Amino acid sequence: MTLAVGYLQNGDLVGAEKLLKQSLTVAPRNSEALRLLGVTYAFKKDLQEALKALDKAIKIDPNNWLAHSNRGNVLKDLNQFDAALKSYDRTIALQPSYAEAYNNKGNLYQDLKRYEEAIRSYDQAIALQPNYAEAYSNAGNVLNKLNLLDLSLNAHEKAMHLGGDNVAAYISCKMQLCDWGGIQEQLQKIENGDIARKDLFYPFHALSICNSPDVLKDVTECYMRSQYPDKRELREFDKAIKNEKIRIGYFSPDFRNHAVSFLIAGLIEAHDKDRFELIAFSMGADESDEMRERLKGSFNQFIDISSKSDLQAAKLVREMKVDIGIDLGGITQNSRPSIFAYRAAPIQIGYLGYLGTMGAPYYDYIIADEVIIPAEYRDAYSEKIIYLPSYQANDPKREISDRIFTREEFGIPKESFVYCCFNNNYKFTPSILDSWSKILLQVGKGIMLLHAESDTVKKNLLSEFKARGIDSSRIFFAERLPRAEYLSRYRIANLFLDTSPYNAGTTASDALWAGLPVLTFLGRTFSARMGGSLLRAIGLPELICDSQKAYEDLAIALGLNPSRCTDIREKLAANRLNTPLFDIRGFAASLELGLSQAHERLLCDTAPDHIFVNP
Repeated sequence: MTLAVGYLQNGDLVGAEKLLKQSLTVAPRNSEALRLLGVTYAFKKDLQEALKALDKAIKIDPNNWLAHSNRGNVLKDLNQFDAALKSYDRTIALQPSYAEAYNNKGNLYQDLKRYEEAIRSYDQAIALQPNYAEAYSNAGNVLNKLNLLDLSLNAHEKAMHLGGDNVAAYISCKMQLCDWGGIQEQLQKIENGDIARKDLFYPFHALSICNSPDVLKDVTECYMRSQYPDKRELREFDKAIKNEKIRIGYFSPDFRNHAVSFLIAGLIEAHDKDRFELIAFSMGADESDEMRERLKGSFNQFIDISSKSDLQAAKLVREMKVDIGIDLGGITQNSRPSIFAYRAAPIQIGYLGYLGTMGAPYYDYIIADEVIIPAEYRDAYSEKIIYLPSYQANDPKREISDRIFTREEFGIPKESFVYCCFNNNYKFTPSILDSWSKILLQVGKGIMLLHAESDTVKKNLLSEFKARGIDSSRIFFAERLPRAEYLSRYRIANLFLDTSPYNAGTTASDALWAGLPVLTFLGRTFSARMGGSLLRAIGLPELICDSQKAYEDLAIALGLNPSRCTDIREKLAANRLNTPLFDIRGFAASLELGLSQAHERLLCDTAPDHIFVNP
């Protein structure tokens, strides 16, 4: 057994499996060998075989508490949550001092969004094992989801002090708080691709701090190979089967009041239902709200797969003969790439929710335009690209409140030139704050209107501005509002200043829809070129800068000459309904043409290749 454990610790799964099977031919009732074989299968992501081996181990020795613990982990990964919880509880009954069982229970509760119970489980794990870095890190993740960012950072800092390797979560929490102290060296290492455990580095966290598409591809491929390896359990597709209509499955955990749904609601309604059948596969909680009900009425079918395992979901998608699966989540919270790892649909596409390559062989295409992925960056994407005239779907039914906001409500002097940015705080970087401070230093009447998630974020931002010579009297904060009022509030500003390397997406199109010009500069990654795509699609290329210095210079020039900004605003008003950005029917037609070409290649048994859609 010791040799097999050594193989497992070194990642030699083939050697471990071979040795354990040889051992079991001699001693077929060895519970520990069966347990280790189950662990080997689990590492290989062969969960059904893992469960069979662990069940055998427990049948032979019902008191094998490690087998119960391992079984709980497998059941959790199979989405059999009640059974997993019973396994963890059985482990604890047999071995009350086993801290890992409490940590595992916490992870299960976290998946179930039972966050208070998760915290209690992690606290019990830490009480038993005070140097348990992973439990501290996991607790930090839950506290983050509860928006208790200060407590989350404290937990992550303890984890790092104890030798934890979840650098991505720690950095992300620091970025959310705009607390950049002590991480400059780490940020530079990430930019250079100098990351010790790329297999554990959550790629989404890199989007806001890395401007290298090659580094992002490398990190993402390592992560996906480790966490979501290619699955081969299901047979090849029968390409002779052809549906009367092209059947498109849209997959998302966010069919609700969420940025992704705000963008795609109009697209689902605009699709040509005579040629395409649309099926929603919902992976999120079934919480009824306005957007969810609207989407339910727009799809041909709306199916909740949240309680199904990844394999069960993939089998269902196959049974329904879906031609094209479009993943709207990618590598974001509550998304499930493993469904796609099973090759649920013959064509699988990443779109909208995750701004980057999926780095996995089972994603065939990514949707983009030639601003977002120019020819020189294509090699940084593992997928082939469906090039549309413009990238982002937009709902032209965004309702703007009749409420008239005034600057006086915010204490902003009437004659000020108001720069604003309502992006998520993790998109703010030291470099962007350098630029904003340079702009304000040159524009005497300029002020910044920002969104901040908490008082701690406000305090940290004011401190950072002060260190750059900007008095707190020139920084204002706007609170969250109902969506229609939030859109109306944009009208008190003169210019939206974008962030980089993670541009505004839905937020930028919100500002443009409300009539506020957006200023951006082009980076190199997908997320750093989004703003340029939106501005080109609405006919405002003059607001797309080719460098951060040019962005600063133009922001200063517009701030010193407000009439010039007014002219741009008038052009935006004229363009808003006469350019591609908010032409959802034109967008739907272009997307359908791209999807049809991908489908035709499949029917002709031709490998995926770049597709260029010309309107």
